[in-house]
Amino acid sequence: MGLDGLLDIGKSALSVAQQALTVTGHNVANVNTPGYSRQTAVVTERSPINGGPGQVGTGVQVVEIRRIVDKFINAELTDSHELLGELSLTRDQLFQIQNIFTDSNNQGIGAQLNEFFSSLQDVAASPSDVTPRSVLLAKSALLTNSINQVAAELSDRRTSVNDQVKQAISEINSLTARIADLNNKIVSAEITGQNANDVRDQRDQAVNDLAERIDISVLDGANGAVSVFVGRGQVVVENNVSRNLVAVESLDNGGLVNVQYDTGNTRSTDITSTISGGRIGGLLAIRDTIIPGLQSSFDKLSASLVNEVNQLHRQGYGLDGSTGLDFFSPLTVTTHEQSTNQGTAILTAGPITANSLLTMQDYEVRFTSATAYSIVNATTGATIKGNFTGIAVTAPTVDVPVNIVTGTNDTLTVSVDGTTSGTITLAGAATPGQAYTSGAALATELQSKINADATLQAAGRSVVVTYDTTANRFTMTSNATTATSAVNVTGGTARATLGLLSGTSTAASGTYTDPQTFTLDGIQVVLSGTVVAGDEFSVNSYTGTATSISTALTNGSRVAASSTRAGVPGNNTNAIALVALQTKSIAAIGSTTFGDAYRVAATSVGVAAQSADTRLDAQTILHEQLESFRAQSSGVSIDEELVDMLKYQRLFDAASRLIIITNEMLQTLLDLKR
Repeated sequence: MGLDGLLDIGKSALSVAQQALTVTGHNVANVNTPGYSRQTAVVTERSPINGGPGQVGTGVQVVEIRRIVDKFINAELTDSHELLGELSLTRDQLFQIQNIFTDSNNQGIGAQLNEFFSSLQDVAASPSDVTPRSVLLAKSALLTNSINQVAAELSDRRTSVNDQVKQAISEINSLTARIADLNNKIVSAEITGQNANDVRDQRDQAVNDLAERIDISVLDGANGAVSVFVGRGQVVVENNVSRNLVAVESLDNGGLVNVQYDTGNTRSTDITSTISGGRIGGLLAIRDTIIPGLQSSFDKLSASLVNEVNQLHRQGYGLDGSTGLDFFSPLTVTTHEQSTNQGTAILTAGPITANSLLTMQDYEVRFTSATAYSIVNATTGATIKGNFTGIAVTAPTVDVPVNIVTGTNDTLTVSVDGTTSGTITLAGAATPGQAYTSGAALATELQSKINADATLQAAGRSVVVTYDTTANRFTMTSNATTATSAVNVTGGTARATLGLLSGTSTAASGTYTDPQTFTLDGIQVVLSGTVVAGDEFSVNSYTGTATSISTALTNGSRVAASSTRAGVPGNNTNAIALVALQTKSIAAIGSTTFGDAYRVAATSVGVAAQSADTRLDAQTILHEQLESFRAQSSGVSIDEELVDMLKYQRLFDAASRLIIITNEMLQTLLDLKR
């Protein structure tokens, strides 16, 4: 090696110093850039040449601009972004929902429930006074309006969250398209041997932004690209190709959108139920679980209040002698056909046949073939109990009793769960007959005689007989919970008298005949049309009650405070019974009182909000720790970069000095030749 070799070594040192200073400057410039990973120039010696007495070095070179990253910390950060997105969204939404309830100002539904029953107490204390009756109707209007308002605000909140789901889907599609584009840039650069450090940082940041919106799985490819998956392994990014998520309105969810994966074919795949994280996971949980749960609670509370008050109120008498009137607007039956049904059958709502049997639960009629059906209580998962429901009869009273005449209208033949009884003889008398002045007493007589039948006893069959004072119908219900549970009245001379001649028999499962009437726990529906295996139909008696509840009475004189028409207006027996509803344990709302049921529903939101807030605080601390770990391994330290700048500056100075000295040596040689 001659002097020219020294010049080459100096040149290589100058080049390395310049490149290293460039990398250091790039680090300093991006010290505050989100997601930026520190870079370093990897320096190594150049290949030596053979010489004497041995190999001689040829200088230095930069072989790589390396990006300093910890893949494990980056993966943990991605997961943390996902959880932070979900928790922050959930916390904010729950606190907004909590603001719907104004109980802290003593203006909420709980306070107005108390005022409603307090007004009923005032009516009971002064049953002949019209003023407390008018106050009662005013308090009732305030209560129902407050329930209506909460129901409307919950519905509006759900619509707002649905709009945010649509926005989140749009943002997700934008991010997946960006990740695919960055994949393409990385592969294009690195296939030529370059390191696409800055583009990789941008892609990591985009992946974290995506994780904040939806739970994802990321797989690194050998070519430098990443594949991103959502749901049950649906790929949304692969190399330079991205697939979109689409918002599709669901008929089974009130027109709210489902999240579907665009397969590129004519039909997309629904992945709504598989999304559990990120902002969209939190949005779906709020929209499809938390808010519907609150709506259901308020609907059941409202429906139970309507049902309990109306049943008692119809039995009482107003100041004007009126009776049989509803205090609140009556309940209605809600039916729904699944959007996936292939048949043309429609389930039509019928009347409520027995308010006393209403459970405020959900029921489904399911088909395993075009004719084979089963009716399931979707709330409990059990099949319904078979029953026979009669038609309305004249309510038995002292003035108009039901007379059972021996040998004329005193027999029945009943089939229970496939076993037919012998002849059942009711307690009657010679003309004019045994007088029954109470439907409940007659129901007790029917139940006793049926269950005493020797044939039914031998088979282990029994029934419960009820008389509903609202619909004036008798219902016989099997005590069996099997799929073969069924009750039918097949003969006897008492059928017409008791409204059992043309009643409806509903088995837990059986053969469908178009059209067919089903009566289940006080609800009657009619199914008509062609059915296909797999079709399902749902029904309940409470949905939408919180939205529609209103006070039916407009005249205070018609508040049924009295238990009999005789003695009006002094009798307050029925008003006292209505007041007692305040402390009654209602099975349909979890065997609690109305006040307790409301408090449970309202406080559940606050508890969930506080829980989400606590979890968010904990996750924020963890996220900050992860960011700190990343900063230690991948972040830019100004102090370190300043040291490197000085180091490379000294290298540049030394290399420059080497070139100057070599140049002077060459000049000396030239001078010697002269």
